[in-house]
Amino acid sequence: MNLYERFAQQARARPERPAVVDPDGEDITYRALQEQAAAVAAFLDERTEPGDRVAALMLDNPTVLAVALGAWRAGCAFTPVNYRFGPDEVAHVLADVDPAVVIHDAVFASTATDAAERAGYGDVLVAGHTDGFDADVFGSPDAAPEPATRLDGEPAIVMHTSGTTGDPKGVVQTHRNVGAQVDAGIATYDVTAGDTAVVSVPLFHVGGFHGATLMGLFTGGSVVIHPAWGAAEWAQLVEATDATITGLVPAMMVDALDSDAAREHDTSSLRMCFYGGSPATESTLDAFEDAFAVDELLNYYGQTEAAGLTVAGTPETPRDEGALGKPVPSIEARVVDPDTGEDVPDGEDGELWLRGDSVMPRYWEAPELTDRAFDGEWFRTGDVVHRADGILYFVDRLDDIVLSGGEKVAPSRVESVLAEMDGVDAVAVFGTPHERLGEAVTAAIVGDESVSADYVETFCANHDGLAGYEKPRRIHFVDSFPRTGSQKIDKTALAEQVGE
Repeated sequence: MNLYERFAQQARARPERPAVVDPDGEDITYRALQEQAAAVAAFLDERTEPGDRVAALMLDNPTVLAVALGAWRAGCAFTPVNYRFGPDEVAHVLADVDPAVVIHDAVFASTATDAAERAGYGDVLVAGHTDGFDADVFGSPDAAPEPATRLDGEPAIVMHTSGTTGDPKGVVQTHRNVGAQVDAGIATYDVTAGDTAVVSVPLFHVGGFHGATLMGLFTGGSVVIHPAWGAAEWAQLVEATDATITGLVPAMMVDALDSDAAREHDTSSLRMCFYGGSPATESTLDAFEDAFAVDELLNYYGQTEAAGLTVAGTPETPRDEGALGKPVPSIEARVVDPDTGEDVPDGEDGELWLRGDSVMPRYWEAPELTDRAFDGEWFRTGDVVHRADGILYFVDRLDDIVLSGGEKVAPSRVESVLAEMDGVDAVAVFGTPHERLGEAVTAAIVGDESVSADYVETFCANHDGLAGYEKPRRIHFVDSFPRTGSQKIDKTALAEQVGE
C-alpha cells in the first residue's frame, strides 16, 4: 500500500491537529500539509511517471515533508540528498538514481546546478526554504491526481549511505520496508497522537525521517523540525513545545551536557529520548538523564539498509556497556561467524545478520554490492555483537576492528575505558598503519589541559579493563572531531587528520 495513505488517514481524522509545530512561526495543520503535498503531486503529475525518482536537496524544514508526501501521492520514490555532500557526491547521487525532478532550496542553487551538469541532468527546481512552502512554485492542490496505487514491494525511498568508506550507496526502501519499520517504532516506543517529537537528526537520515517524523505523522502526532543542530536550540524547542519525544545521537547528548545554555531550559516534558548511531557510555546516559529530566532513555539501533530501527532498548534493558536491546517484532536476528556463516554460542562475538519486513531488497542498480551484502535471505550488517540473556550487545563495526599484531581490538571497548579519565570530553579509537603490527591502536582525545599522553599511558597501564594489546600505542589530542551528516564521529576523516 502507498505510504501516502497512512498520512492521509490521519489528515482525514484530525485535519486541524498541528502536524508540524513551529514555536517561532505558524503551525502547519494536517489539512494544510495535505494541501501542500497535493500541490507537489500536481506539479509532479505533469513531469513524472509512477516509479520515477524525485530528489530533494533541502535543509531540514517542513517543505521536505510536503515533497516526500507529494512524491508518494504521485507514485514516485523520494530521494533525500545529504545536504552536507559536496558537488561530487551530489552528482554521484543524481547520476545513480536518475531523478525525473530535483527539488532544492535556493541556498543550494549552485551546488545543485553544478552537480546536475556533472551528472548530465538539467531539470532542477528551486523551492525556497526561508519563507516556508512556496505555493507559487508548485501546482494547484485542486489539480492533484488521486493517490497512485503502489504495491508493498515497490520503492518508496532511495536513501543513500554516508559514503565515508566509498561512494554513497543507494538503498531501496519499499513501501512495505518503511511501513513495517515505522510500525515497529510506534509499537516499541508507544507513540500516540498525543506525542510531540522534536526532530534534531537530519531528515536525510533514517533516524530523523523514519525514526521520529513518520512515527509522528502516521499516528496523528506533532513534529518539530530542528533546522540545524545546536544544543541550546534543541532544549529551547523542547521547552517551547512541551515535547514528549526526541531522538539524538550520543555526540549530540555530549554537546547538550557541555552547554550551559541548554541546561537552563526546562525539558522535563520529555517522556522518552531514543539514542543511537554510535555507542553511548553509561556515564553519558546517566548525566544526560539527570540534567534534562528525561523519563526514559532507550536505545535505537538500525541501518539505512533496514529502513531504520531493528533492535530496540526497553526500560528493562540493562545500561551495561554496548547493550542494544532485543530485535523488534518485524525482524529476525542471528549472531554469526562471518567466515563460516554458522551461528555462534551466546556470549561469543559474531556478525549480526538480519531478515524481516523492513530489510531492503537491494541497493539501487548495484547487483554486485547487493550480492555481497546478503547471504541468502540474511542481510549482513557488518556489525560485531554478542548475545547474553536475550540482549544483543554491540562490540564494533566489523571493518573498524583494529588488527594489531594478530589480535583483534574493538575500538568501542577502548573508548569506553578512556572515557573514564578525568578531564576527557570525548574519545575516538581507530587503527593507523604500523610497520610491525600491521595496525596500531590509536586514540584521539578531546580534553582539557590536564590530560597528557603520559597521563593516558599511566591510566591505561593501571587499568585492569584493558589487555596489553588493547592499550593505545599512539595518542593524539585534537580540539574537536569531524562529524558525518548524521553527527557521528567521522573516523575516516579523523584518521587522515591525525596522519597529517
